Amino acid sequence: MSKFVVRNLTLAFGALALSASAVCAGETMAKKAHYTPADPNHYPYHGIVTDKQGRKINVDGSIVRETAVVHLKKGQLKLGKPASAEEIAGWNVDVRPDGKGLPPGKMTVEEGAEVFANNCAMCHGDFGEGVGKNPVLVGGKGTLTHQAKTGGDEGPEKTLGSYAPYIQPFFWYIKMAMPLPTPKKLTNDEVYGIIGYLLQLNEIQVDGKDIEDDTVIDAAFLKKVHLPNEKGFEYNDLRHPYSHGKRCMKDCVDMKKMKVMHIAIDATESITPPVKVPRYNCGKPIMNGEGFAAIEAPLPAPKGGGGDAAAASAYKSSCAGCHDSGAASAPVIGHKDEWAARIKQGEKTLYEHAIKGFNGMPPKGGNMSLSDDQVKAIVDYMVNKSK
Repeated sequence: MSKFVVRNLTLAFGALALSASAVCAGETMAKKAHYTPADPNHYPYHGIVTDKQGRKINVDGSIVRETAVVHLKKGQLKLGKPASAEEIAGWNVDVRPDGKGLPPGKMTVEEGAEVFANNCAMCHGDFGEGVGKNPVLVGGKGTLTHQAKTGGDEGPEKTLGSYAPYIQPFFWYIKMAMPLPTPKKLTNDEVYGIIGYLLQLNEIQVDGKDIEDDTVIDAAFLKKVHLPNEKGFEYNDLRHPYSHGKRCMKDCVDMKKMKVMHIAIDATESITPPVKVPRYNCGKPIMNGEGFAAIEAPLPAPKGGGGDAAAASAYKSSCAGCHDSGAASAPVIGHKDEWAARIKQGEKTLYEHAIKGFNGMPPKGGNMSLSDDQVKAIVDYMVNKSK
């Protein structure tokens, strides 16, 4: 199989938040389906209906009201020129579950793995296992029926391979929103390659065959892909409420036999505000030890061991994802050999690279809410930890 896929790698799977409807690409549907087909022309519910009160109800549950007719004289309203085909194409970039809207382009899975490593691994890991709190993209098959009850039972692992109902709209999402620090930088070819690599990591088969390194991913290929959970979502007709069903009242958990566990989480370190703001008591700022300074206080440059709490907290929230793991070739904090040459460049160069971005690192590590002084304090913290 692929040299990029480590079959025995133990991954720490997490939750991938998705909002979708299930699909049945290429299948013939009955009119009353329990899941949503990929082709919108075959959805089980159509258009606007009239309720018992004579109101017109749209498919999203909203009431359709007649709009007032405005009569304009000829030449009174100027709407500009018609949109050109190029202008329309610039906005018409969505991709449907049946693959309609997929643009031209192609790339092999092997090439896509390289693109993924350079643009996505910093957050999602080399094999889609996720870095820090970033979404996990691989694994979780067979876990969607798990119930996370009290007592430490494992819950469902919702990933692209286990939970997503269809892959085609992911092209649209990746193309427009990823990578997070620099969205829209990927070409169509690169997006096809990334999707192919993710499908390979999730061991998705197409026409009964494994996806190999030399498999070419394009629009025609993605239209043939069926994900394991494509029939796992029921079409939600919002015109009919679902609150009138009968309660189950069977196989209920006896809470008297369950032990409720309370988990203490110390989140103070992750929520320490880098910029301190005033607190007020009856309109007057509190200036004692219970409150904060009334003006913005820049982060002081750490001295000696680099133990400034604010700089350390800002580093963990904005920089640790890459500089703790070495993702995207980032120098790992504390590794003196990796930092020696960089430190020789001088603090002015280090500040400039951190603020403006350099190579694979986005400006300010992707956190544009940081001030220049805060970024400099973080750089000082990292340098002091790496000497």
